[in-house]
Formats: sequence, C-alpha cells, structure tokens
Amino acid sequence: MDLLNIFFIFILGTIIGSFVNVISLRYNTGLSIIKGRSKCFSCGISLRWYELLPLASYFFLRGKCKSCRGSISIQYPLVEFLTGVVFVGVAWRQLNLWPIYSNLENGLLYSELFFIYYAFVFSLLMVILIYDFKHKVIPNALVYTFIILGLVKLLLFTYFKSFILTSMDVLDLFTPLILFLPFALLWLVSRGRWIGFGDAKLAFGIGALLGFIYGLGAIVLAFWIGAICSVSFMVFDRIKKSRHSRVDFKTEIPFAPFLILATFIVFFCRIDVLELEAILGFLY
Repeated sequence: MDLLNIFFIFILGTIIGSFVNVISLRYNTGLSIIKGRSKCFSCGISLRWYELLPLASYFFLRGKCKSCRGSISIQYPLVEFLTGVVFVGVAWRQLNLWPIYSNLENGLLYSELFFIYYAFVFSLLMVILIYDFKHKVIPNALVYTFIILGLVKLLLFTYFKSFILTSMDVLDLFTPLILFLPFALLWLVSRGRWIGFGDAKLAFGIGALLGFIYGLGAIVLAFWIGAICSVSFMVFDRIKKSRHSRVDFKTEIPFAPFLILATFIVFFCRIDVLELEAILGFLY
C-alpha cells in the first residue's frame, strides 16, 4: 500500500471521525445527528464549511472559535485523528490478509467488504467509548447494533466453512455467551454497583467480533489497563494533595473505554494475551 493510498484512507477516516464526534455529542440530546449545521458551543453561531474541515480547521483556527474566540474542545481533532489511524490500520490488516482472500473466487470483493465492515464497527465503538466516558452509560441502540454486527461476522465465518467446524470454531460460537455471563453475574450480585449491564452486553459483542482467544484476551487486558489507570489516578490525586479529592476507591470510572481500547489493541496487534492459542492447540 503506497503513501497516496494511505493518505486518502486516513483522510476518509478523519471525515468519518468528524461524524463520530457529531453522533457522540448529539445522541440523546434531541438534536438530529444528520440534520442541522454544527454550532460553536460558546456563542451558538453556525460554523462555516471551512471551520468544519477535519483536523485542518482546528489548527488553522488555533483551537479557537473565529467569532467569539472561545476554546474548541481537543476532542474534535483527537477523535478525527484516531479514526483516521484506525482506518489506515484496518486497510493495512486487510492488505496483510490478501494471501488468504486471493485464494477465494471473489477475494477482492470480500476484502473490500470487510474493510467497510471493520471501519464501521470501530467507528461505532469510538462513539460508544466517547459517550460512556462522558455520561457513564452505554446506549442500548448502539451496543445492540454492535452485537448484531458481531454476530453477523461470526455466523458468516460459520457459513464460509460450510458448517464443518473444528473444536475451536465451536468454542468461538459460544464465546459471546461465555464472556457475557461473568459480567452479567457481577452486575446481578452487586445490583449494578460493581459493573454496568451495558458492559456485559459490550463483552457479548466483543466475543462475537474477536472469538474466544482474542475476545478473552481483550477482556483480561481491559482489566489490566483499568487497574493501572485507576491506581494511577488515585496516586496522582494523592500527590496533588488536593483538599477536594476527586478520585478514590468510590469514584465511578466507566469500564467500557477500557474494554474498547483493549479490543483495538488485540485486534490490530493480534496479541494473544494469555497465550491461549498454544495451550488450546496442544489440547486439540
């Protein structure tokens, strides 16, 4: 993949990232996510087209609204940049899998369709991450869409194998339920104090998307990342010795961002966190 293709795919990702920002900020606010001009949150003025260019506008305007000079949230360029990187990552992964697709009759079409599929799925996960981080809740419409997309992929792979499944394939089919049940049990026992039911549904979708080895690895990695971040927040807060401490063991920290971050890491880096592939390969 040459630099020109990488550039165009990155630009496409930043455009979608701009839409990710719109959805995450307007969802459940009564505002349409497809209609209406974007406005400055400080002065309410409608933004012109040159103020809406992904990444470029933020830097040209130096992070300030042209009309009122109010600060523009860093969320906008950050999400646009990260979505661009994700799109390039998906394209690169599909390129690396070309030796597999090339053996199929419609290999190029399958590769392109899976690029669109993964680009959409990870854009959706970006919306869930931002929304949960801001509101500490995962909207049902978003997480159920993710679950459906994950199940579609899982069942398609079953179809492509003509339902002649290995032991690992069968384990993958049950992975969504395997990952869902521990979260659901924690939610039930704690009555929602330890974990949200939305996290359980998100774990179900991750299981469908990644399968057993990488799905379980993503869950474990999410707990590791969450533990490190939580302790780091508390240590930093202690060092500041603030009279109004904002982070402690009772502070509610959304878990979905850790689950999604771990899913991104495992998917793109193909990290077998628990080395299950070697263990299960030995057993089967």
